[in-house]
Amino acid sequence: MPDSIKSLARHTAVYGVGDLLGRAVTFLLVPLYARMLSAGDNGVLALAYAFIGFTTVVYSLGLNQALIRYLSAETDEGLRRARFSSAFWTLFAVAALFSAAMWVGADVLSRRILGSADYSEIFRLLAAIVLLDSLAEPLFTLCRAQQRSATYAAIKFVQHSVQMGLTIYLIAGVGVGVRAVFWGNLVSSGFAFVALFPFGISHLRLAYSPGRMRELLAFGIPFVPSALAAMVINLSDRFLVKFFLGLEMAGVYGIVCKLGLPMLLVVRAFRSAWAPALLSLTDSDEGRRLSAQIATYFCLGGVFLFLGMTAFSSELIQLVSGENVAIYLEGQQVIPLVTLGFLFYGIYVIFTGGVYVESWTRMLPGIVSAGAATNVVLNVILIPRIGIIGAAWGTVAAYALMAAALYLSTRRFYRVAYERGRLLKIGFVGLVLFVAITTFVRESTAEGVVARGLLLLGYPLILWGWNFFEPREWERMRAIVGLRVDRETGAGREP
Repeated sequence: MPDSIKSLARHTAVYGVGDLLGRAVTFLLVPLYARMLSAGDNGVLALAYAFIGFTTVVYSLGLNQALIRYLSAETDEGLRRARFSSAFWTLFAVAALFSAAMWVGADVLSRRILGSADYSEIFRLLAAIVLLDSLAEPLFTLCRAQQRSATYAAIKFVQHSVQMGLTIYLIAGVGVGVRAVFWGNLVSSGFAFVALFPFGISHLRLAYSPGRMRELLAFGIPFVPSALAAMVINLSDRFLVKFFLGLEMAGVYGIVCKLGLPMLLVVRAFRSAWAPALLSLTDSDEGRRLSAQIATYFCLGGVFLFLGMTAFSSELIQLVSGENVAIYLEGQQVIPLVTLGFLFYGIYVIFTGGVYVESWTRMLPGIVSAGAATNVVLNVILIPRIGIIGAAWGTVAAYALMAAALYLSTRRFYRVAYERGRLLKIGFVGLVLFVAITTFVRESTAEGVVARGLLLLGYPLILWGWNFFEPREWERMRAIVGLRVDRETGAGREP
């Protein structure tokens, strides 16, 4: 069991480097967007990338999830190549068809989504970006299935470094404006596909197997409605904020939501490693024990991150927005709420382990659709009344509902003895500190910052005092990060 946790932690960390140094481009560019683009420009970014999110799901047909399921456990190289080649050529045909339609209809899309045909160039760039990303994604999936996390992380790092560098140059150096973001994305997506293609060519054949394709689609198609519903939860609020409050407020909401990305980066890195790690275990009981322990550790770290984002949300906005702080400060409460929503999403991802192991994907569309419906209804009710805070609450409620529903559903076929006592301790301590931080020490002064920092440090100390950590658990935690503990002296040293 410790070896399984160590392996999962190692792959999660490496995927995390790739996504953290890749997806963190969005986070690192927030100061540039907030300081050098108008709120209206940021509204264009929020809506355009929300549109990309929805189209990417349609392009994928759930085949990347199916490839993870079948390539991770497949030992026959012939079957591996047949499945991968069939999926790749299918994705190529679908992506080319939809991107061509998007290119031709760019003027119409620009008027309908952004209210003006002036942004039609952006939608043509989006058509090319989504085409390249759709072809690169099965190659990234192949890396994940073979647990080649270092290759995955290295290419992700370079890809998004290119995107960040080019975007900064075009906005700050040349003054291209909001279109610079999409040109940088196009170049970086092209790099990823070119860099990955030599790796995928060893598995790609000029062949197509209808039987293998039906097998992949049978597993993957149920993910499409659930993925679309997930996009509704993540991104539909941008369109609703624009509808009720205008393009500029959609830009404000987009910026403050990006400041909640650290939790999402952790969840995405974990999600990339979780299914392959669980599927690689041949002992079902070991998989259940691993699920229980991982749930505890994830909640332990996730609640700490949530408290940190709550404690310093105001300072974070002041840091990134500079002279425009007054525009974005009204979205301060969105940051902890978005972080909490992603924490519930991470718990939901843990519960999907049983779905992958038992191939019960047919339950996912209903659960995620319920979350999406909850999100939309709450957005429609709350946004006109309390503004963008209502949109954030809709996200929290949707993910919490999904996690609860999936937990109750998977108990029927994949029962896990979660460590309820320890989880309750995490939740109670987190709630007490949240109330203390938001009620008593909200002042943006040096004293307030220090007080909030001390409360945050109290989180692990209180849990330690409540005997949360089991005997020798510190030793196991050090083993996960690559340290070995001397049994006699208790001192850590490099292995």
